[in-house]
Amino acid sequence: MMNRQTSVRPGGLRVISARPNPNGAAEAQLFLFEGDATSEPIRDLVVAPEVALPTRRPDLSAQHPFRLKVLHLNDLHGHLTRFTPYGDRPVFSKIVWRLRQLRAERESDPDSAVVLLSAGDDLVGSVFDELVGDDPATYLTHAGYRLYSAAGLDLVALGNHDLDLGTALLAQAIRRDAHFPVLAANLVGSHWLDGLYYPAALLVTKGVRLGFIGLMTPAGVRANADSGLHITNPVQAAHNLLPVIRPLCDVLIIVSHLGYSLDSAAAAVREAGDVELARSLPYGSVHLIVGGHTHLTLNEQGLSPYNIINGIALVQAGTLGRYLGEVDITLRHQATVTNVRLTPTADLPIDEDFEAHEVQPLVELARPLFARSLGVVNNHPDLSTEVVRNSFAAGESAMANFITDALVTRCRANGYNADLAVIDAPDVRCGIPIGGELTFGDWFNLMPFADTIRLWWLSGHQLKALLNDNAQRADRLTEPHTERGFLHFSSQVRYTIELGTQSNQARAVAPTIDSIPLDQQLERTFLVACSSFVRQAALPWENYVARAAAHLKLVNHAAWPRLDTNLFLRNELVTYIRENGGVTEEGGAKRDGRVSIRDHRGD
Repeated sequence: MMNRQTSVRPGGLRVISARPNPNGAAEAQLFLFEGDATSEPIRDLVVAPEVALPTRRPDLSAQHPFRLKVLHLNDLHGHLTRFTPYGDRPVFSKIVWRLRQLRAERESDPDSAVVLLSAGDDLVGSVFDELVGDDPATYLTHAGYRLYSAAGLDLVALGNHDLDLGTALLAQAIRRDAHFPVLAANLVGSHWLDGLYYPAALLVTKGVRLGFIGLMTPAGVRANADSGLHITNPVQAAHNLLPVIRPLCDVLIIVSHLGYSLDSAAAAVREAGDVELARSLPYGSVHLIVGGHTHLTLNEQGLSPYNIINGIALVQAGTLGRYLGEVDITLRHQATVTNVRLTPTADLPIDEDFEAHEVQPLVELARPLFARSLGVVNNHPDLSTEVVRNSFAAGESAMANFITDALVTRCRANGYNADLAVIDAPDVRCGIPIGGELTFGDWFNLMPFADTIRLWWLSGHQLKALLNDNAQRADRLTEPHTERGFLHFSSQVRYTIELGTQSNQARAVAPTIDSIPLDQQLERTFLVACSSFVRQAALPWENYVARAAAHLKLVNHAAWPRLDTNLFLRNELVTYIRENGGVTEEGGAKRDGRVSIRDHRGD
């Protein structure tokens, strides 16, 4: 099938009329831009015959301003409700309460409007992911999109994790549950998403023209998400669109899932972040960048001057629905951002009607999936949340032993003859109920994200360097613990870590692979299984080490040959757990002496 997004000739865009979210902004009209914004600057705008693009409201002036309230969220990751040991904690229903309050206050005011936007990553990280199914035939619902539609969200930009479960399922979600436009100006080539997303949109509410460009990061997009999918340079796509979009709107907003800046340590940022994008744009061409991806809580005390770049305000509302972002834009002869704030959702009331009629039916769908039994849990203290969060990088761990051994077994079962496997702490968010029953929800909480299995091909020399690098990352008795990316290895690897008196003296001593000294296997190639997120959470520490000139010899694993598989880490481990009757000693949930740490300054 020809991709509708590329059927418009290069350098051109087609404008079509579309139906806005019926629960969204008041008195709204919606126009969508079709075409390829990635290959070259847009020169031609083809307006469908039935489309009449609105002109500027003539009555806006200093004496007669229009006030626009932009509500924004990002990186909700499906946390519509939090399932906790102390009961369910509504999240999205609180956002809806604030949205409905503001819209009710402005409903009869012709000079005020409210829009709600999401800057992406609306999926992956909660049990609601299970409702998406394994393929289009088993699809039930995208809980986030379904609730966004019911609440009155006006548009979303795609984030990298929105593609994690595959573009076939994302396409199903957009068709079935997204009653709003989905934007991604720098995404091209996806067969499944053909005609379901757009580079830009024009939303007209109460006669005021709001332009939106959606951009997404290439960082963290699985290579096998879609055979033809490609994420291009976002700055170039924005520049290609601006000349034709800007004259059509009174306010222009970029909804970005790029991350804050290339210097951000919270998540990988590639090509450009919002800072670099804003610096590249013509002054005054864009009024606001609503951001995501790096999970930052920007502007808690009002708009910071550090978040005004080239005259453009940058906003971001944290993650997991902990904050709702609010931006006031005042239109006179021109538009100006006049107020910015973050509202903690914990402080908001629950919209009881929305919770009862929209959220709870989805909770009841998800709850049985959450409660499925996977087996029993070995009575080993290493499996507890207390030990996982305090001692995971301080030595051998029965939890890590179980996971890494399971990873090797499941890779081999899927035809990948892994020699060994590694795991680090961010893949293990908490513990499980030791000595009790293990439910799917317990394991989901331990491993909530849709990380896939990655394979490295390492020479013996590289593996030796990795072990020495790892020794420098171990937690020390006398230092506060931070995430350094300490790796645990499967049972094929045995070695001792000599900590030394400081980190740059730490080293791996006498490592063996399959009981053979590694020094005798330096020319061998090893196939190593790991998570697609391996060591990403260690980036802040690595950046700090680089700035501090700590003289550590860290490896650059990004340069190693690798293959990203289609295997979801959590799913493969759940299969292994079921095969072994739970997280059992027989399955590897025990210590076996594969790593020991010697610190001559204390026990």
